[in-house]
Amino acid sequence: MAQRSSYRSLAAAVACSLTLAVASPAVAGASNHRQRTASHGVLVRLERSKKYGEILTDGAGRTLYALTAPRAKSLDCTGVCTSIWPPLLTKGKPRAEKGVMAKRLRTVKRGSSLQVVYDGHPLYFYAADSGPGQENGEGIKSFGGTWYVLSGKGLPVRGALASSTSSSGGSRSSGGW
Repeated sequence: MAQRSSYRSLAAAVACSLTLAVASPAVAGASNHRQRTASHGVLVRLERSKKYGEILTDGAGRTLYALTAPRAKSLDCTGVCTSIWPPLLTKGKPRAEKGVMAKRLRTVKRGSSLQVVYDGHPLYFYAADSGPGQENGEGIKSFGGTWYVLSGKGLPVRGALASSTSSSGGSRSSGGW
């Protein structure tokens, strides 16, 4: 009987862990996002940011990010990384709206899912962004690179919007791009 009780305790602990994982913002946001896009491709658009000019967002206005490194145009985020930086997934061909160049949108296979890529950069959300218009992931160094929001040209938007920044919100800096 003691063994059965131990199994029940273990099963209860696993169930509790799974409940907490499903309730986390990153997982919940990614799950809800997949449900909204089940019948067609996700929408990628440009939104005006007070800090960075025009940046890429999903159709709901949530900021999209790319992971960059000094010697690589972009990096992939896998495993534990995706719990903090959930990928923008789609069930169909991604759609461009409001200034986004459709020819720069494509997908790459990630397991059984399709991840949206813009101008060669896999796109991600940041779990600490609780809604549209938030850009809390800009400039974070983690997982082998730095996270940046992207301009409509597919360039990382680095730092606060400067008066010399182009109308697309993109600016080049030395190294990388």
